[in-house]
Amino acid sequence: MNVREIPRRDMNEVLQDPWVDTGRRPWISGDIAYVPVRDGYPYTMALKERRRKGRGYQKIGSVIAFHGEKPDWDVVSEVIDRHKPEAVIWYRGHRGEMRIPEITVLYGEVSDTMNKESGIIYHLNPAVVMFSQGNREEKRRIAGLVKPGERICDMFAGIGYFTLPMAKAGGHVHAMEINPDAVYFLQKNIQANNLGSRVMVSHGDCRDHITGIYDRIHMGYYDAAKFLATALQHAGPGTMIHVHGIGDNTGEIKEHLDMAGVLAVMNQRIIKKIGPGKVHTVTDLVIK
Repeated sequence: MNVREIPRRDMNEVLQDPWVDTGRRPWISGDIAYVPVRDGYPYTMALKERRRKGRGYQKIGSVIAFHGEKPDWDVVSEVIDRHKPEAVIWYRGHRGEMRIPEITVLYGEVSDTMNKESGIIYHLNPAVVMFSQGNREEKRRIAGLVKPGERICDMFAGIGYFTLPMAKAGGHVHAMEINPDAVYFLQKNIQANNLGSRVMVSHGDCRDHITGIYDRIHMGYYDAAKFLATALQHAGPGTMIHVHGIGDNTGEIKEHLDMAGVLAVMNQRIIKKIGPGKVHTVTDLVIK
């Protein structure tokens, strides 16, 4: 792991710099912080990969979130001592088309918080709306594909997980979301990131609001393939569609393409593991 050595007191000031590899945690020894460096940026030394023993967790603003099996109290206590969070939650899953989190509060009280990722501000309440840090690299990848001026449709915008990176990259995004709580935070996050001129929000079922032809259509929902027939009606030659799902859903995607009489170049990749034998995937389609 490539790192830069900096004074510990300066660490918080540099964590949002573009050279910081936010997928790895800094290592602190005394007054020195060893901050991981992204590929292609200068570094001062190379360290062996360090692996923290015990359960993994996510730090979402002032809240710590555990996934998977419910953590033992000694694990929770260790995290409280380490991070001094306002709350610790156990994320059990989500329900319904509004993707409402199902959580158990293990410590403290959950309230609105702010999480900053890749220079983008996300206001949210983890007890009310979803947030997954496991999608960080996918957000970067998608933003890197966006060309300034693109007309983009985000059919499942949530609080702006992908809407904000795509708009920041220069796209003009039509963001659609059915969950009113998510829409509240989406609008707040658009303003917090000064992206009001690049994002138009529609509250409701995406099938009722999608209109015209788009250069790019993002479908960040595990059951996205079920909405692909609608998306294809708003795609033209060269349109790129990103279809999220669980596991290999290319068979279902091909069925929708065949039924619509549409040809496309297809490429699927794994975003993250979401459980035993389950992976979160995204399939990129380029319409011919």
